[in-house]
Amino acid sequence: MRKKYFLLFLIFLQLNIIGTGQKGLNPGYIITNDFDTLRGYIKLKSNFENSESCEYAQTENQIPVVYSPNDIRAYRIENSKYYLSKDIVMDSVKKKIFLEYLVDGIVDLYYLKDPGNEYYFIEKDTLLMQLSNDGSIVTVKGMGGQGEYESNYFKNSNQYKRILQYLFQDSKETLAEIPNTAFDYRPLIKITKDYHKSVCKDNNCIDFTKSTNKGLFLEPYLGFIYSRMGLKTSEDYVNELKPYVGLQLRLKPFKGFSKWNLLVGFNYSANNFEGDFENSLNQYGLPYWIHAKYSVLRVPLAIEYTMPFENLQPFVSLSYNNIILLNTDYEVVRVYGNSRTPEETYFRKYQYGASFGFGVKFKIENDTYFFLKNEFEYRIPGANFGYVLDQSRVYSYMISAGFGFKIK
Repeated sequence: MRKKYFLLFLIFLQLNIIGTGQKGLNPGYIITNDFDTLRGYIKLKSNFENSESCEYAQTENQIPVVYSPNDIRAYRIENSKYYLSKDIVMDSVKKKIFLEYLVDGIVDLYYLKDPGNEYYFIEKDTLLMQLSNDGSIVTVKGMGGQGEYESNYFKNSNQYKRILQYLFQDSKETLAEIPNTAFDYRPLIKITKDYHKSVCKDNNCIDFTKSTNKGLFLEPYLGFIYSRMGLKTSEDYVNELKPYVGLQLRLKPFKGFSKWNLLVGFNYSANNFEGDFENSLNQYGLPYWIHAKYSVLRVPLAIEYTMPFENLQPFVSLSYNNIILLNTDYEVVRVYGNSRTPEETYFRKYQYGASFGFGVKFKIENDTYFFLKNEFEYRIPGANFGYVLDQSRVYSYMISAGFGFKIK
């Protein structure tokens, strides 16, 4: 009974945290057009929304004031993104916009993302230029064995490489890197920093994107599993509540997928099901009495999406679960009146399942956090050769609490 009360308490705690959650405000500052720095709280939005406006408040409880790129020079969200107001020309249209500041050095690198495209800008000696790799369709005509033919090919412009060659012409080492530099986030950051190191020996450049580097986190956790076992051919179920404990690794990939995390690990629990099951597995429709006791070693492979907030981060996840059953003790008995006949059966030591989860992470410090998670799992035996226990199905609701910290 105490376990059930604790389970209900964890559910209530999560609902309370989410219901009273943050407004998406994070510590940061703005720089006014008069070069004054005002500290407070800034709302972290999508990349595109961040480029359009800045929502700033002096306190967490204050309604944010919306600033356009014309209103302020820059703003920064601590341990996250830094934006500068810049005049750019796109599609022959001049406009003012917040560009994400990636690298501050002899040359500066900026980034912009709209709902459909990514853009990079590079600046040297007040000259701001857009880097592009836009492609075009090239038509090739010729003669073949069946007469004249025409083929279309897609060709990238490589315009960005020519601009890099122009800007980096005073560094032979950097020029040699350009042919192998892809038009992507990390390669462009790397070559910009390499150029700075090559030509400037006095000062280090600043990489404002370090918060988006790959990260590896370790997460121990514990909780309870409420499970229901049934048969595919029966409407009867038996239920139980058991504790479980686990450990998982969380991988935060590169920048473009910073909201998506990959998780792998294991957790350990046990099941002890026992009950009668009316079913249609035999021609007389006789019930089976089933006893199945075992330990569960679960190895989930999960993908998780985390909401882009700073301190309080709701998340959802999908998982494929490899399930190994240990220390199995099982029995199936066919019941007919007062007669009980043992049934020949086999218990699969491997099962597989899928689960959907949701929860919330609460940031303690920059690289540590506490989390609560709910998960719903469906699992079945790894094979079906007609035995009674091959028809088993287990539905589980799992609730857990854990702690995460960065290890790499």
